[in-house]
Amino acid sequence: MKLLGIYRSEKFSPNMVSNDKAILDAVADELRNMGNEVVTMSEDDLSTLSYDVSAYDKVFGMLRNTNTINRLMEKNDEDKFVNSLGGILDCNERVALLEIFMDEGINMPPCALYTHLGVKSNGEVTFPLWIKKGNGCAEVKEDTSFVTNDDEAAAVIADFQEREIPSFVAQQHIEGDLVKFYGVEGTDFFRWYYASEGHSKFGLEDINGKEHGYTFNNEALKALADRASRSVETPIYGGDCVIDANGEIYIIDFNDWPSFSRYRDEAAKAIATRIIK
Repeated sequence: MKLLGIYRSEKFSPNMVSNDKAILDAVADELRNMGNEVVTMSEDDLSTLSYDVSAYDKVFGMLRNTNTINRLMEKNDEDKFVNSLGGILDCNERVALLEIFMDEGINMPPCALYTHLGVKSNGEVTFPLWIKKGNGCAEVKEDTSFVTNDDEAAAVIADFQEREIPSFVAQQHIEGDLVKFYGVEGTDFFRWYYASEGHSKFGLEDINGKEHGYTFNNEALKALADRASRSVETPIYGGDCVIDANGEIYIIDFNDWPSFSRYRDEAAKAIATRIIK
């Protein structure tokens, strides 16, 4: 097979440029070892192909640029992409993602989605809570803020308005253990660890404090995460969840194609297998 791998643009990899590049390189090497022809390039360079990838049997990668994704959607068959282009857009538009999760019954904290169309919620949201930028991935620390009262919330919303951010999410803070997970849907690969043990982009994980080690069902977490991935057609995924004292699992964030930095070698093998599959 002739395959195209696309690196994430560096501007969409805050503090993670080398890790994001490393996982794509590892997957490309695995695919070559399986006898495939693999070409790699940055999403910044797709204009050299006029966004036409018809010469390739499959396309895999870590796209983030909305304009680039839309151009690819205009010129190519969606089935060519391992993580669907529409799913990538949904994962990077938090309002769209959480609306899908609401409709699909994916367990998550109560939240309210604020857009120009109004407010949609799945329950009452009370302080303390998180206010998150609704459009695009988080690029600066201020895109995700923990607030405990009306004044703090108003300051965050005012900052969003000043930066011309058109939508936002208010999500209930859940007391519990913060867990990061990584998976490749359709394979046995699934790993998790406590957020306090890993790298942090902006240090926000510290707000949850030291984990308690609450007991939970690992298979239930994998099943929930795989179901979330299928709902947005992104089989290569990562995310965050909170485990409360009763062992209930709440997904609080979900991403298409993370860096898999802790599990790079085994993840690369699973991803390569899933791409060919």
